[in-house]
Amino acid sequence: MTSGFETLNLHPQLKKAIDALGFKQMTPIQQKVLKYTLGGHDAIGRAQTGTGKTAAFLISVINDLLHNPIQEQRFRGEPRALILAPTRELALQIESDAKLLTKFSDLHIVTLLGGVDFDKQKKQLDANFVDIIVATPGRLAPAGSPLRTPQAFAAAKQ
Repeated sequence: MTSGFETLNLHPQLKKAIDALGFKQMTPIQQKVLKYTLGGHDAIGRAQTGTGKTAAFLISVINDLLHNPIQEQRFRGEPRALILAPTRELALQIESDAKLLTKFSDLHIVTLLGGVDFDKQKKQLDANFVDIIVATPGRLAPAGSPLRTPQAFAAAKQ
């Protein structure tokens, strides 16, 4: 059984980025989950650090965004995908990998995390249409934010 990326129905811009990165064969975790996630299904996987988990979920998200461009009116700062990372370091890693995988596309990525000027990040949201936001929970909903109130959580469940 072949385990190359050419066996997947990937958008040409994404396939070009994967080729440019020199990736030829999928890792075991990628082989197991991509067949489900590229078909629109959820998957849960567990593997050691450095085995391609981040690339697996990013490939699925990016492929979906490229195959399903927005046809209706868009608004600045309104993402098409939101990726939450528990730490600043992981958010930066995800951002870096996402930028490499979207190199040949027009997808726009914004990262929101603590330790960076909030106004500068807000300007990034206002500057362009945003396809993917990578954020840490504390920056996405800072302490004292209306997003963290019990009423906001109750409204989100409805």
